[in-house]
Amino acid sequence: MTRASDGSRAVQQHVSRLHFEIEWPPKHAAAYLIEAPNPILIDAGDPTDNAATTMGDELAARGYEPGDLEAVVVTHPHSDHIGQVPLFREAGVPVYAAHPVIEQLERDVDDLAAGVRAVGRSAGLHGEAIDKQVDRARDSLERNRRLLAPDYVEAFSFEEPLAVAGREFEVIHTPGHQIHHASLETTIDDERVLFSGDVLIEPFRAAALNVGLDDGAYEAVDDFLTSMDRLDDRAIDRVYPGHGPVFTDADAVVRETRSDLEELLAETLEAVEAAGPATPIELTKYRIGESRHPAGMLDTLGALGTLERRGRVGFERRDGARYYRST
Repeated sequence: MTRASDGSRAVQQHVSRLHFEIEWPPKHAAAYLIEAPNPILIDAGDPTDNAATTMGDELAARGYEPGDLEAVVVTHPHSDHIGQVPLFREAGVPVYAAHPVIEQLERDVDDLAAGVRAVGRSAGLHGEAIDKQVDRARDSLERNRRLLAPDYVEAFSFEEPLAVAGREFEVIHTPGHQIHHASLETTIDDERVLFSGDVLIEPFRAAALNVGLDDGAYEAVDDFLTSMDRLDDRAIDRVYPGHGPVFTDADAVVRETRSDLEELLAETLEAVEAAGPATPIELTKYRIGESRHPAGMLDTLGALGTLERRGRVGFERRDGARYYRST
């Protein structure tokens, strides 16, 4: 960023991409610094020590310290987007997230465990496999509470614009990857730009994680498709995603994402026709093979829910598990 002759920051606007290396696919995450008279950070990297160093170095290279920022705005509460929020909280910078995110962080742990167990059983998990998923969900909730402390965060609504640090964002509720995901649209240097988080990425589609293995898992693909409807034909000039490169043809990526979701539905239906009656776990193995990450299973659950609502599949319950067949 240039500076005026008196040493103050010049009145201009610019978006800088902050790049973080992470340990899991896609091996990187991005945050964005809106360099303006009132600088704003969109998302905040992952929670590792390396990310803390990266954040400090990236800000310093642009002439900032954490306390110089006017606000941090979070698109969704996944650890690779909220990891360095404590750095800014310690510096007294206001942090903003969608109101339902705060409610999610305050959820009773036992209620979460009950939801995970019920949906896990429906997917065909049992015994230690369910216990592992409950532990994973509890650990995730407790970690996110530490990173995005509910009593510190300022909540914004999906129903009205977010006015922060002299800037107005149009807030678009874009679930599917995460149920309370917010995409943020604003104008910078005469361009209409979108900070799309993980809902719109050019090289690939983020998994339909939505709620994780919990109540609502079978709505994930429908929610993702709803998000594509909300993002379609918005006259966006430039998109700043949470992964992958910055891109300019938003409508094309919306079409590609919708196409990928329809392909997921077709693959899942093919698995049901070939392997059914079968549980979601068995169908996931048929579709993609063994996987240690729950993303593939969650894609399957979301696809099965959509296929059921479209009248393409049905299921019967045996000992709490769903066994899907084509209709």
